[in-house]
Amino acid sequence: MVRNNGHLNLIAGATADAVRVDKSTLRIDSSAVRKGVQVASGNANINNSTIQRSDGIALELFLVVPDVLTPTTARVAKSVLSGVGYGVLVAGNGELWLADTNVEGIGYGPGGNGGLTLNGGAVHITDGSHVIGDDRGIHIADGTRGLLAQRNRVEIDNSTVSGRKGAAIEVGKNPNTQNSPAIADIYIGNNAVLEAGNGRLIDVNQEGTASVEVNNSRLSGDFVADGTSVLDVILRNHARLDGNIINGNSLIIDSRAHWQLAADNSIKSLSMDGGSVGFSEDAFHTLTVGELSGRGVFDMRINLDNGSGDLLNVTGAATGKHWLNIRNTGVEAIQEEFDALRVVHTGSGDAAFALVGGRADLGVYSYALEQQGNDWFIVGSGKIISPSTQSALALFSAGPTIWNSELTTLRSRMGEVRGQEQGGGWIRSYGNRFKASLDAGVDYQQKQQGLSFGADAPIPVSNGHLLVGLMGGYSKSDLDMSRGTSGEVDSYYVGAYGTWLSDEGYYVDGVVKLNQFHNASKVAMSDGSKAKGDYSNMAVGGSVEFGKHIKLPDDYFVAPYAQLSSVWVEGNSYTLDNGLQARTRQTQSVLGKVGTTVGRQFTLKDGGVVQPYVRVALAHEFSRGNDVSVNDQRFDNDLFGSRGELGAGVSVSLSERLQVHADFDYMKGEHVEQPWGANLGLRFAF
Repeated sequence: MVRNNGHLNLIAGATADAVRVDKSTLRIDSSAVRKGVQVASGNANINNSTIQRSDGIALELFLVVPDVLTPTTARVAKSVLSGVGYGVLVAGNGELWLADTNVEGIGYGPGGNGGLTLNGGAVHITDGSHVIGDDRGIHIADGTRGLLAQRNRVEIDNSTVSGRKGAAIEVGKNPNTQNSPAIADIYIGNNAVLEAGNGRLIDVNQEGTASVEVNNSRLSGDFVADGTSVLDVILRNHARLDGNIINGNSLIIDSRAHWQLAADNSIKSLSMDGGSVGFSEDAFHTLTVGELSGRGVFDMRINLDNGSGDLLNVTGAATGKHWLNIRNTGVEAIQEEFDALRVVHTGSGDAAFALVGGRADLGVYSYALEQQGNDWFIVGSGKIISPSTQSALALFSAGPTIWNSELTTLRSRMGEVRGQEQGGGWIRSYGNRFKASLDAGVDYQQKQQGLSFGADAPIPVSNGHLLVGLMGGYSKSDLDMSRGTSGEVDSYYVGAYGTWLSDEGYYVDGVVKLNQFHNASKVAMSDGSKAKGDYSNMAVGGSVEFGKHIKLPDDYFVAPYAQLSSVWVEGNSYTLDNGLQARTRQTQSVLGKVGTTVGRQFTLKDGGVVQPYVRVALAHEFSRGNDVSVNDQRFDNDLFGSRGELGAGVSVSLSERLQVHADFDYMKGEHVEQPWGANLGLRFAF
């Protein structure tokens, strides 16, 4: 034993039995102590050493009575402390720093078991240290013996505290004394870990008081106070607690921190400052709060089909601005008679609640939040089609539009070679924009671009000229439903065509085309979450056009025509990864068109020919009943109605073998508009 300003050094592999210093300084470096260390009203520095005790506590810090004003301190780094009952005791206003150090309490002593016991002092656990007990990790008891109760402070920074059977940290009286209840400030920060054998990360009992701050750490377990104790909790700076706060007095959640409760919970005061609360996903639960203030987010789930869901129940005053993040889903099947489901109740106050994203997507529809007195409800009135449903309806309706747009480029091709005696090869690139408005209430924009190519050859006939050919191509269409919801269709196609022009100027054009569609949707739901799905299907169709090419004076011409085209798009079903199911038996289009083309032919000095023209037409979509089922609810998805078309173009023969072509279109109808369309082509005659 060393007393009264003495110094004791154990260094360089020294070994000792029991060590005690009173009002003195102790240094242990790269050494071992077999029967424990006691520091009374002094200070110790322990580094890279092992301290053990087989019949008691390995390291004890306490004061010497009556000298109660001299603090006891110890700094321990890169060491191992192991004792029976407890590994370490800090009492009498002592202060301990643990860095990269393991502390363990094995078995049971007079005061129970734990890695560390704190009786009126402070402990700083840092740099990957680990404190573990067979029962509790840390036990915080009352203040120093014979004195007024003192606050205890525990700081756990980037370290671990474990209780193998009991709580990670327990706050309560020393079972061997009758002192005042324990008071503790507990800080848990920077990826610190608490582990509890009984699920209680913090356990406050016997009239104890604990203030717990969690900073930038993720904890899984419960914070518990008995009916005689006070528990105040702060979660800040991305901290997360997955568990319950039982008998909590107050909770502050800020700096994007999150509390994920695991069952029904009740807390007297909840203050939000940019944080969030999530309800358990295993069942629906109620969070009861005495008073609510600040601004925050509540992650909730509901089931409108059976009228159940999570509930925020504020029994007293609620103030501030809060958001409800109702879990969006595509699975929900809502009954027709749905009216309203309460998700928030307040006793009083001027709090405002709103939905994240403005609406809650629940299956087919999106629903709004409505305040009714001191309650807030998800209501069935004013529902609109959800983004998931929009994406399904848009994809199922896009096939005929894509098919007909690809056909337009081929129609221009036949117009330029009609009556030619030479076959040839050709290639065309094209692009267009569409705006569609479906009866189901879905609006979307479609951007298409693609490439067609082919070759044809003349066939001898007794009257006029006949040209037949084969073609293929690819187009890509992007669908935009706004607010981040989109679709994409890749179309691959092959076909055969023929055009016949009689000696009298009559002509007949025919096309047969087969398509393979690959469809994909990307959905941005109202709460910001994403969903996607895809499917493939086939399409087959054809077109017949009849007209007459009439030559007029001064190289003018007019060509009235009538056209009938039809396409059948294979039905299919697909499921978004949010659970929404959509299917259709088939999609059909039967489009009739009458119009005329007027133009003039100019012969250039070098022998080239330029032929500008304009085209007007009236078209009508005859197909009805392209029904789509979304979560077993039927929607009418056709584009029935009339539309007007206006086009202009020019064909230029640069030589006997080389010809270029440009064509521009505009179309406006009841359900669909094409603000612009363009295609550019090149033909080389054989």
